[in-house]
Amino acid sequence: MIKEMVGNYRILKEIGKGGMGSVYTAMQLSLNRVVVIKEMSKGPSREAQSRFKREGKICANLYHQNIVEIYDYIREEGRNYLVMEFVDGVSLAEVIEKNAPLEPRVAAAIAREIGRALVCAHQAGVIHRDIKPKNILITREGVVKLTDFGVARDMDAPDLTTTGTLIGTPFYMSPEQASGDKVGYQSDLYSLGIVLYEMVTGKKPYTGENSAAIIAKISRGKFNSPFRLDPHHSWRLSRIIRKAMKNNPKRRFRTAEDMVHVLNLFLGWKGQATVEPTLAALLAEIEQLNMAETEVKKPRKRKKAKKSNFSLFLLLFLIGVFIILLIIFWRV
Repeated sequence: MIKEMVGNYRILKEIGKGGMGSVYTAMQLSLNRVVVIKEMSKGPSREAQSRFKREGKICANLYHQNIVEIYDYIREEGRNYLVMEFVDGVSLAEVIEKNAPLEPRVAAAIAREIGRALVCAHQAGVIHRDIKPKNILITREGVVKLTDFGVARDMDAPDLTTTGTLIGTPFYMSPEQASGDKVGYQSDLYSLGIVLYEMVTGKKPYTGENSAAIIAKISRGKFNSPFRLDPHHSWRLSRIIRKAMKNNPKRRFRTAEDMVHVLNLFLGWKGQATVEPTLAALLAEIEQLNMAETEVKKPRKRKKAKKSNFSLFLLLFLIGVFIILLIIFWRV
């Protein structure tokens, strides 16, 4: 049963549910604003609870336009809650589903914004470790925001996981992450390269029937060229993707700043200046598409066939003629 109140927040509705807990929209009564509350269920292990609490502490110290802001951490009746910024928009996963392959400059603009978020995180000593389309949100105004630092690692704090333990989502893992080794900042850049690959091709570079099959392919590092799969055939963007996805971390971009710099060169001054209007237009297009699909799915009411007055008149006329003929026949 959904609670009515958590701390000073009135629950509005549940917007998501998973094995670790639920996500709600809520009203912060003191400031009269809508927020998102992430609830952890009572079942998870101590390590999972530690990661959940640490997510709040990590994000509370990351102030950046491209990172979802954390407002509060609450422990109430044995449950843990994170209160965070409400983002009015859609996830990149939905954008890819509806519009991929994306035009190269649109894809590069989104990747540039996530790169800027990673610059902030990495400078604070934080590795995200789960860069994927579902963790990237785009507001209606065209602002890109990175969220879900639940498996992030603070380089200055002891790691809560041991070598050989997989943390993250297999489709977007770097080779070192897939093998269970400790990861550095370049691992996030590799994952961002995969997201960029998926945006421009509409496909994931590595697929398989299960996690083991995907991880085996990641370890080999062989994938179809994004240049061939990209319908726009952008050679420059393909080179950026391939560099981010080098198997050897030392051969990737050295820092998030380096990757952002190269993406800015690709976008040019005009592209850099129009990122938000471009993405806002993209979301408006997706919204119109969703509305159109909703209209198509609505069951159409069948119009009742109106009885034709002419048909009725004709039927009565024929019946009358038949009766007259019948009378004449019997008289004869």
